[in-house]
Amino acid sequence: MFAGVGPADPISSRKADPVEALHGGRRLDHSVLLYKDLKHFLDVMVPFVESGVDGGDVTFVAARGDYLPALRDGLGSRANGAHLVDTNVWCPHPATRLRGFSELIRDEIAGGAIGCRFAGEPLWPLESPAHTREWQRYESVLNAVLAPYPVSLMCLYDATGLEPSILETARRTHPTSCLNGEWIRNPDFLRPDEFLMQWTHDLPSAPPNALTIPQVPDVSVARRFLMERAVEAGVGIEDALDLTVAANEIITNSFLYATRPTLSCWTQNGQFVCQIEDRGSGLTDPIASYRPPSDTGQHGRGLWMARQLVDLLQIHGGPTGTTVRLHVRRA
Repeated sequence: MFAGVGPADPISSRKADPVEALHGGRRLDHSVLLYKDLKHFLDVMVPFVESGVDGGDVTFVAARGDYLPALRDGLGSRANGAHLVDTNVWCPHPATRLRGFSELIRDEIAGGAIGCRFAGEPLWPLESPAHTREWQRYESVLNAVLAPYPVSLMCLYDATGLEPSILETARRTHPTSCLNGEWIRNPDFLRPDEFLMQWTHDLPSAPPNALTIPQVPDVSVARRFLMERAVEAGVGIEDALDLTVAANEIITNSFLYATRPTLSCWTQNGQFVCQIEDRGSGLTDPIASYRPPSDTGQHGRGLWMARQLVDLLQIHGGPTGTTVRLHVRRA
């Protein structure tokens, strides 16, 4: 389905990046804070933000809204030198948040910033294991996509409110943790390519009640079928159009690099789901579809765009073919 996308180079073996050279060799510092309560949050975040503001870094925090007033109070006048936003409002999906951070960094560096200091709190839709896994994949991918840039990025996790499995996985996706005021290396950390390969889950076949085109004869047929079914299922017009554009990218890749795909759609847990299956080999680089287009050239561009247009995009490839599943909310 996605021919021509090769394996990713390990971060440790990449060639020197011109952005890195411009900033004295400073690169991504990606850590996790498992905060216990508001006091613990402030004890770490106030000096973290102060250091960024005082050091001349572009400083940006996306944290839980109920903690932001206390953070502003703790920062005093320095709060004016930082951008503080509610994590539930700013780029609330993994793909759009990755894009948001990437574009913010690129714009600021292009404008002459010496570095960036960010903190972000993922959203954990515990009712949806698939969405939770995608946030975990996002956390890992940050290590690759932001690697060349002069960024200190701290991710915020509620240690008392989140499931232990989420906290455990955080130590696999972040090189370091903040513990008792000190930064320690996580021995369980995995490189993004390793994590994504291990964190791949099978996608089952479409359910018996799914509406299916066994072998799509033409991309236009697929677009019309999908648009009509999505609207009938209660998806808003704009969301249905976005879904159709995203599916068009995937189906076009199937025609170009694999076989005529099977297209299925159904409703599930308040969502409209579209699944595309073909007999292609799929991606050999699991990070390709997460990298912004300027990082990938032509390869991975369609998948990256598709991720921006839907609530969730899942991919699974194996010896029998490749499956891509797209999710959008019903109105």
